[in-house]
Amino acid sequence: MGVFILAFAGFAIGIVLIFFLKTVSPPQQQEKIKFDRPEDRPVYLDDPEEFKSKCIEFLEKFNLEYKHSVWANDSELEIDMRDETPVVGGIYLALCIINPLQNTVDAFKVKGFLETVKGEGASRGILITTGYFAPEALKAIEEEPVELVDVVQFLSYLKRFEIY
Repeated sequence: MGVFILAFAGFAIGIVLIFFLKTVSPPQQQEKIKFDRPEDRPVYLDDPEEFKSKCIEFLEKFNLEYKHSVWANDSELEIDMRDETPVVGGIYLALCIINPLQNTVDAFKVKGFLETVKGEGASRGILITTGYFAPEALKAIEEEPVELVDVVQFLSYLKRFEIY
């Protein structure tokens, strides 16, 4: 008799848990940016050299010293920065992606960058894009030493630092 009561209690608890699982809200939608007119769009969101200079200027606002950079391809800029602060300083790597494919950076790209950060022994990685991140990409870096900065956050930081 006790086995049946135990089985029924387990079944009931399972049904309750399934009910609560279904009421979990879907992932939050990322904020999108729109410009009223095409001429309102900053030139550095489309021009690679302007984007490079804005990314470096942005990163320097975090007391990071620029060492060198290289274009990996037409849309990806890799930047090596240093933080000379004793104890907490170190190597910082940045990957700046201008005009990502379909305006979205996927989890594969983010995981690849995370592996590069770990492989280079960097303290942190910063991935900046003129697009957005796929939901899987945001999940891929939870608890990892990588910051993701999409176009909305990038423009917000630039305005806050008065370098917009």
